[in-house]
Amino acid sequence: MKWKFFFLILISSFWPIRANQLSGNDANSPEVMRAPERVASAALERSLAKLRGRRYSRDDQGILVESLDGGKILAEFNADVTFNPASVMKLATSFAALAHFGPDHRFQTSVYGDSEVNTQKRTLLGNLYILSDGNPVFGKKEAAGLSRSLVRRGLRRVEGDLVIAGPLSLDDRYGMSKSAEQLRRILGRNGLTFKGKTILQDAASVTPNSKVLYLKHISDRLREILWLQNAHSVNEIADRLGTLLGGAAEVQKFLIENCGLDLSEIYVDRPSGLEYNRMSARAAVKIMRSLYYWLDERQMKLHDIMPVAGLDAGTLFGRFRHPDVRGGVLGKTGTNPSKDGGVSTLAGLAYTLDHGPALYAILNSRGSVNTYRRWQDNFLRDLIEENGGLGEYLPAHEGTESATSAWMPSEYWGSLAQAPERRSFVKKSRSTSVRKYGRNRRVGSRSRT
Repeated sequence: MKWKFFFLILISSFWPIRANQLSGNDANSPEVMRAPERVASAALERSLAKLRGRRYSRDDQGILVESLDGGKILAEFNADVTFNPASVMKLATSFAALAHFGPDHRFQTSVYGDSEVNTQKRTLLGNLYILSDGNPVFGKKEAAGLSRSLVRRGLRRVEGDLVIAGPLSLDDRYGMSKSAEQLRRILGRNGLTFKGKTILQDAASVTPNSKVLYLKHISDRLREILWLQNAHSVNEIADRLGTLLGGAAEVQKFLIENCGLDLSEIYVDRPSGLEYNRMSARAAVKIMRSLYYWLDERQMKLHDIMPVAGLDAGTLFGRFRHPDVRGGVLGKTGTNPSKDGGVSTLAGLAYTLDHGPALYAILNSRGSVNTYRRWQDNFLRDLIEENGGLGEYLPAHEGTESATSAWMPSEYWGSLAQAPERRSFVKKSRSTSVRKYGRNRRVGSRSRT
């Protein structure tokens, strides 16, 4: 019997190694469970002492800095206590949106009519339909562009209703009904009138095949929208994305199921980070680690959706500009001076020479926002220097800043331009312009006295 006992011990000692090999895990994978090595940090102690000198409580600070693989803890303080993360919550919403839609997803808004436009009367006899899938950067500018595109192509009056189908929103402060009112008002100001009512419907209730497609608006890729959101901390984008995902509870559920979190370390009230949210520094690092590896599997990096401090436009442009750290820190800021006595947070990735990329989360509460920002900058700079200085320098972001695009006409307008009545209308309009302004004078030029 003794030989069986020793055989079981031998097999059990090799089982975890074999299990990791079968699962494809290695030393660089976040799934490998091992006790992390703690690196003594004089930078952390010096920084906490400075806060104490300002009479800020140590109990109101949550800090964690770990190597990317989780093998080393470079700094840790109150890492398991939950604090208000403010807009650091946008990183969690970004991850949930990427997983749901995919980084290359583009949102589409389409405009249909019940029939072709009567070009002589510049009238649509039926309804005008706005079919939306919830573009989070669709706003008043896009609405004004829509009306100008329709009016420029000869449509001035809609005899039927304005039908808005799908989750269209012009402003995060407005619900669907208020957004519909705003849209109709903008269309009217730019020369398009409606005889009928404004009707809200589900997108599934509209059958595009039975209607005439007029225009399409296609957004930038989600990855570029998220960079804009995170660089400039745009609450409207994050909250609209959260709504498309099913609300704050669904974002929280995603984090628990995909980032190894539990209810004790995360609470999502608003996907943007507004209102009452809670997150521990350890939870923030777990989210970023999961997001890092998820992006890496798709040939992407964190700086594809986050700004480089000191280089990129946005909330981090004026920070970390010292040559010792500029270009080596990625981050998402969080600010809420009206909650929890004043909240300033920062989470992201810093490149150290001694330990490679390091994930960090700093959650400061009950103090001056500006004081905390300076403290965060000085602490990270000292910590990077303590760990050999910067190990990598990143370039500034090269993507678009606007995350918007123009309205694209459908093939219908091309065929309409070739119709006899359309050519007659264009010729008549040109003749009127010549009689009114003269053949050799440009419209809008000043007359000489």
